[in-house]
Amino acid sequence: MRRIGTLKVYQRTAATAVLLGLLSAAPTRAQDTAPLPPAMVEVLTAVEASHDPRALASLVQYLQQTHPEAQAAIAEWVARRNRAVWLAEPVPLAQVGVKLDPLVQDAAAFQTAAFEMPVKWSGEGELGAFLSTGSAPGSGFVGRLTVIAERGRWRVATTGRIDYQKTFNEVTRNQIRVTVEPNYKFDEHGYVFGLGQYERDRFQGFTDRYSLSAGLGYNLLDGDGRKLSIKAGPAMRLTQPVDGPQEQTLSAAALADLKLRLTPTLSYSQEVSTYFDAVRRTYYTLAALDSRLSSKLKARLSYMLQHEAGSGVARTLTDTTSRLTLIYGF
Repeated sequence: MRRIGTLKVYQRTAATAVLLGLLSAAPTRAQDTAPLPPAMVEVLTAVEASHDPRALASLVQYLQQTHPEAQAAIAEWVARRNRAVWLAEPVPLAQVGVKLDPLVQDAAAFQTAAFEMPVKWSGEGELGAFLSTGSAPGSGFVGRLTVIAERGRWRVATTGRIDYQKTFNEVTRNQIRVTVEPNYKFDEHGYVFGLGQYERDRFQGFTDRYSLSAGLGYNLLDGDGRKLSIKAGPAMRLTQPVDGPQEQTLSAAALADLKLRLTPTLSYSQEVSTYFDAVRRTYYTLAALDSRLSSKLKARLSYMLQHEAGSGVARTLTDTTSRLTLIYGF
């Protein structure tokens, strides 16, 4: 990693040296419509290849200030570049003095091609287990893995959770929940989301359930240790009850995600999801209190509640679970 960082610094230093050497020798143009000198194109391309938007914006600003006769040519180069790229992190090149027409200003929100942008990976794993003996012997465990990939305005979160418990040699809990959520942020607070989900929980009355939804989301709070996101949209659910025929329904989905940093080492989070349709009503929430043990390790006390009701359910079912687990972030 140190060698890669040193190489990037060397590349930028070399590009600056080439700029100072070549641009001083490049002939100036008398007309605004003159083509961009090859020396400028070479340096702009070299800095662009470093995938450092700030360095590129600084270079454009420098060229605009030192070569006013090339304003139109520089703007044309930026315009061609912005038209050729998509799905990218917005970098305010327009704020460094480049004069662009409205169509190009719209395109300036897409700065680097998606296949060229680095992907930022993050996530966390959670694990807890217990073993009891005596009058109520039993054992159980809970495991969860979340992986998040981010690239520009895109974010894809994948989560898998397993909750298993056995008491008196009989399985009393066996839950599986897998979700995949891509979303695209179209401004500072708003985003479009999609959500695919698979669940299995015989004790809640179904062997398999698939949910597919999409809609709009909005970040009500974002910053200073506080984050609150809400989202809603239509959903299609396919449910296989333990007893009875398969159900396929059109539902309405509403979800919320809250995160609060209470102290430097203590934080609270809660996720909520609700589904309403003509057959079933589902409410799910997971509240957690995290205590940071190290930079990557946390202890979590969580409370989960899932409620199923409706005409397709033999009886109203409410399932709650309290867990103490360890979480490792990466």
